[in-house]
Amino acid sequence: MTTRICPECTTAFTPSSTRQLFCRPACAHRQRQRNYRHTSPAGSPEAKTRNDQSIADNREAMAALTALYEATIRNLRSTHQRKLTRITRSFESQLAAAHEQLNVSAQAVSRAQSKADELQHSIQHLQHENEQRRLSQIQAVKDMRHLAAQVLVLHADANTRLDQSTAVLFARRGWNTEMGKS
Repeated sequence: MTTRICPECTTAFTPSSTRQLFCRPACAHRQRQRNYRHTSPAGSPEAKTRNDQSIADNREAMAALTALYEATIRNLRSTHQRKLTRITRSFESQLAAAHEQLNVSAQAVSRAQSKADELQHSIQHLQHENEQRRLSQIQAVKDMRHLAAQVLVLHADANTRLDQSTAVLFARRGWNTEMGKS
């Protein structure tokens, strides 16, 4: 419903029916009392005419004032709506930019995580390979010691001495080339 201005107290109010003229019953009562005094036999016809003219003038002024207020309210609403629309668009563009930046960051994190997983797998593979080589070297050393012992046994059985390059190899390894001596 449209708001109205009470002709008695000039307060803006929303009428509960289309016939309501006053904001409160007290304002309506005061207006009836005033009309009664002016229209009673004790009142003069000139006073009644002046009162009627004053009421008509007040109603016209109130109608003009109401129209002015309504136009001002419509203008303010449209201005606020434009501002709200502009601010909303600005926030939406900032939000879209933030989402885009978040997506870019998420993709970078995903790529970094993928690279880290790949490096972790490579590290595990290299550690496994390193352990296999270490075990292989330990086995190779055991095999070499066994072969060296067999060479010494064969030479001792044949009662021959080791050739010079084999003796140097044994010495470099710290192995004793004479049987029975440690």
